Amino acid sequence: MDGERLMGSVSIQEVESALAAFPGLANVAVVEQDAVSADQCLVAYVSPSGPGLDIPKLHAYARKLLPGRLMPAAIVVLDEIPVTPGGTIDLGALPAPDLGALMPYRAPATARQETLCALFAEALGVPRFGVDDDFFTMGGQSVHAMLLAGRISAALDVRMSMADLFTAPTVADLDRRLDIAANAAR
Repeated sequence: MDGERLMGSVSIQEVESALAAFPGLANVAVVEQDAVSADQCLVAYVSPSGPGLDIPKLHAYARKLLPGRLMPAAIVVLDEIPVTPGGTIDLGALPAPDLGALMPYRAPATARQETLCALFAEALGVPRFGVDDDFFTMGGQSVHAMLLAGRISAALDVRMSMADLFTAPTVADLDRRLDIAANAAR
């Protein structure tokens, strides 16, 4: 697969190398898949080097290391990464991830979360956006982030920048940041 198509100058191999540095992984393969928004997203296939791979810690590690569109939409754990007789990854033998069930939908719990979810969904052209859905995994790009930041600023009467969405790509993250900013302003 052509890793340059999705990520520009950053290659899939660099994402694989970043993930491979996580302790407890024997092998990592990263491929592009069609995402829910008909865009492309990354899926990481990993095989642990032993028992007890901590998937939540792997996700947190990846989120710190790989911003926005570089974060795999799914991390699929396999006993072994399938390879061809020539020793390359057998893409046809990799199981297709269920991208529709990556993150269980969590409805907004407050009026602000409701507004944010509606604005995120509108910006991405998706029917709904949950509190834990990741803006970039769902197809958001820099231009979407720029427009969304302006809409959030106007709707909630807050100062919002595109950079805020890169560091807080979920409604839950952004809502927490807005709470912290409001408390600091008091």
